[in-house]
Amino acid sequence: MRRHASPANLAPEGRAIAAGPAPASLFPATGWGVAALFGTVLFVELVVVAVSYQFLIDLDCGDFGSPQACLAIRDGLGRLLSLAMLVGLLMTARRQLFGFLDAGPAQNGGLSPGTALGVMLAGLAVMLLPMMQRDLTASLAPLALGLGLGAALSVGGAVLGTAPLASWLSILRRGGPWLWLGLGLALFSPELTALLNGAWGWRPLTAVTFDMVLGVLALLPGELTFEPGPMIIGFDDFFVRVGDACSGLQGFALITLVTTAFIAFERHRLRLPLALILLPLGLLASFALNVVRIAVLIWIGARISPDLAVNAFHSYAGWLLFTLLSIGLIGLAHLTPVLWRTEAAATSTRPVAAFRRDPVSAMLVPLVVLLLSGLVASTFFMTPESAYPYRVPAMFAGAALFCPVWARLDWRTDMVAPLVGVGVGILWIAVSPALGGPVDAAPFAGMGLAAAAIWIALRFVGTVLLVPLIEEAAFRGYLLGHLLKLPGPAGRVAAAILSSAAFAFLHASGPAAFVAGLAFAAVYLRRGRLADAVWSHAAANLAVFAAAAASGNWALI
Repeated sequence: MRRHASPANLAPEGRAIAAGPAPASLFPATGWGVAALFGTVLFVELVVVAVSYQFLIDLDCGDFGSPQACLAIRDGLGRLLSLAMLVGLLMTARRQLFGFLDAGPAQNGGLSPGTALGVMLAGLAVMLLPMMQRDLTASLAPLALGLGLGAALSVGGAVLGTAPLASWLSILRRGGPWLWLGLGLALFSPELTALLNGAWGWRPLTAVTFDMVLGVLALLPGELTFEPGPMIIGFDDFFVRVGDACSGLQGFALITLVTTAFIAFERHRLRLPLALILLPLGLLASFALNVVRIAVLIWIGARISPDLAVNAFHSYAGWLLFTLLSIGLIGLAHLTPVLWRTEAAATSTRPVAAFRRDPVSAMLVPLVVLLLSGLVASTFFMTPESAYPYRVPAMFAGAALFCPVWARLDWRTDMVAPLVGVGVGILWIAVSPALGGPVDAAPFAGMGLAAAAIWIALRFVGTVLLVPLIEEAAFRGYLLGHLLKLPGPAGRVAAAILSSAAFAFLHASGPAAFVAGLAFAAVYLRRGRLADAVWSHAAANLAVFAAAAASGNWALI
């Protein structure tokens, strides 16, 4: 057994390995792999920034002296996402344009992957830096500078860490008029969306949606009233009007665009016309999800909070469901061999098996699931903590997908790791703002005894078993492992500090999380074992969970 083997070097025949500090092989061998990796990191950064500015602070463009300038900054995120989607589609449809990615990143990259990752993390830190202001609305300049410069660093690191800038610019020269048209649509996507906002109404479809929503609500206990003319639905004392924008036509257009693009790009591998069945399946699913979305919005407004329904669920549920439907539909296509030609179907299962055994994916994908589950909870619940039991199955599925990777880790430990963890837990409790203050009602207050017991049990599973594995795999196994390529003892110190800072950004108790990150990094570096850091993190969370359960102060967690 090698004490300093890398997670990326897990041999299929190996039973136990040590997750060692950080050889260069942690990065994928080709530019395509590095591009996919940095794309994932960018996605995680965008989720962190969106959640931070939407939920951790109360930020409304109407509070600024120049609301239009604030909206322009916000629209920049839409332009960036549209450009990223365009690049992803091009990589699938016109692979030959990206031939420079066939070589390894070390040969082709303008920056080494480790340096590029450091630049991207610096970009995330800069994007979150304006949150430290006491009053963000006092001046728009820090917000604009932080988001703009941070996004430029993150995108620049991803681009230059994958290939030289000249290679990327060559795509513009060789892409042709269709590429330029796509770039134009992506860059002006917010304006196009605003222009078409009034074009999504179709009275017959709105009427069918109205009737279907009534049918769904009729299945639920409560007082249901409605006025067919203005299409007003009342559930208990909460009323909404099903307007033209609720028809679902926009969802039809979006899912048609995604499905058509997927079929067009994969037309040489798909079995046509059989694969065209994806289009009606997507439309039916889009219509059904739109009906469910409106019904759930009304139910939330009546039974939980009108503010949650209007200001949170209404703003995010549509895009969240569209994203999940798009991913699900394309995933279903890839997992259905009958839709593919013989040579494509023959290899359809091998990429899935390889993906489950890929240590880089194992260290990052569960973290993405963790972040997305938090976003979903914040979208659907006024008090997201009460929704924690719903997040646990998602986190479990994200981690369990990579059981072949976890099974090859060396899970043996000594007393040092858990003892350090208990110390971290005690420190976390001691500095918690919730300690000594008024104890808020428990998240499961008002539930029956059985429901409260289930909440506590699932909170234990998530806090003590799942979160330590997911976070340590991402921040110590992957991030710290890569940063350890910085030269010399100073490089190791910098690696520990940077990875701990990134870890702290993910937690509300930033300073305490930073110290915890340093402690877990020290445990990881001591023997080069990822499992040691997981055990230490689990012990810390167990100490905090025990204190919260004993005192009834669940805000300690």
